[in-house]
Amino acid sequence: METRPLLLCLLLASAPLAAKPVPLVELVADPIPLTKVQLKRGPVNVRVSLGFDKALLLNLAPAQALGLKPFPIFGKFKFKNPQIPGGEAIIRGNLVSGDVGGTGKQKLPTVWIDKDVVPPPQAGVVSVMAFDAERVIIRNPSGTPGGRAYVLPRAGRNDSDIKWKLGGDTVRVVLDFTSERTVLNARAAQILEREGLVRRLGRVGLWSPVPALTLPVQQLSPIAGANMMGLPLQQPFARITRDEAKALDARAAAGIEGDSPDDEDAIVVTAKSKEKEGRAPWMLIGRDVLKHCSSVVLDRQAATWTLTCAFAG
Repeated sequence: METRPLLLCLLLASAPLAAKPVPLVELVADPIPLTKVQLKRGPVNVRVSLGFDKALLLNLAPAQALGLKPFPIFGKFKFKNPQIPGGEAIIRGNLVSGDVGGTGKQKLPTVWIDKDVVPPPQAGVVSVMAFDAERVIIRNPSGTPGGRAYVLPRAGRNDSDIKWKLGGDTVRVVLDFTSERTVLNARAAQILEREGLVRRLGRVGLWSPVPALTLPVQQLSPIAGANMMGLPLQQPFARITRDEAKALDARAAAGIEGDSPDDEDAIVVTAKSKEKEGRAPWMLIGRDVLKHCSSVVLDRQAATWTLTCAFAG
């Protein structure tokens, strides 16, 4: 879900932190890491996301209960996106004083949406980048002990994503304990196919990125030895349209909701449709990969993720 235009305005208005970052924060992914954000009018229990830059996203009800008010003029707008239930939402935002996980008070870009971004009992989701800490360790109690360390450079010191260069293209990669599977949009899937890393199996599945929204995906099969910057690919899926899903397997299309012919993440780029290239290529690495990792470490100074994982074979 894209909230960057509003978040950019909020970040530009924010003041630098006065206090030094704490050395270390430790979280547990069981299966999703959780934390508490202490706001002026009370605490909120939230999920921790590894997939977006410094911000707090709240469901509408807890934001209203806390009496949050949008920033004047640009703090409220209507946003349209096929990955939102109903296709659109009203988004409000402001800079809010808060303490993320006990790391100290700061001005936190905060957005609340008139659709649930996470199911209760959590009130929302906060970026791992919002912890004022030098390092954040996410320990996975279900992960296989031992293994090797995979060091993945982030796009920048304040960025959560990884830029993976394949041929002449760059795929934006994020880590996500929330998703049960690895998912690529159509452009990223096409790039991986072109580079000989995956092939399509013709099997349809369903993916739910947010509550009340289910989208069709097609299973991909990694070629032997296929990896993302050394990290083995496991069970990736590619976004497809509802019509494609019906063509592949009509029975699997049952229960698909919220699909749209304008869904750019599911548009496959072809020579005949240059005018409709879809979104920039992205890839979300889910628990099909992360379940093999005993720890995931964010090192802010080094601008890296370090995953300690043990994969079978």
